[in-house]
Amino acid sequence: MAITLDEVKTYLRIDLDIEDAFLRQCMKAADAYLVHAVDDFETRCKIEDFEATADIVRFALIGEMYMNRDCRGDNRQSFPYHIRSMILQLQNYTGDEPP
Repeated sequence: MAITLDEVKTYLRIDLDIEDAFLRQCMKAADAYLVHAVDDFETRCKIEDFEATADIVRFALIGEMYMNRDCRGDNRQSFPYHIRSMILQLQNYTGDEPP
């Protein structure tokens, strides 16, 4: 994983440690989601600009999971447009191959 728990907590503006276990689970889930959504994700993460975009998507996915964990009555079936758009960009990435 390219991002740390401390970075996630800063992104979400969380000061306490009480949510750490849940945040770690969200981090694992976000990474697994991207691995399954993007072909050769782990290999492509060796490319700097790809990984930078992937990190932003990780933060966004984790934020969605964290903020919407209690979504009773919420009928959303997909991530917000900006997340779906960035995942599509990762899926269609045509940058240089990793070294």
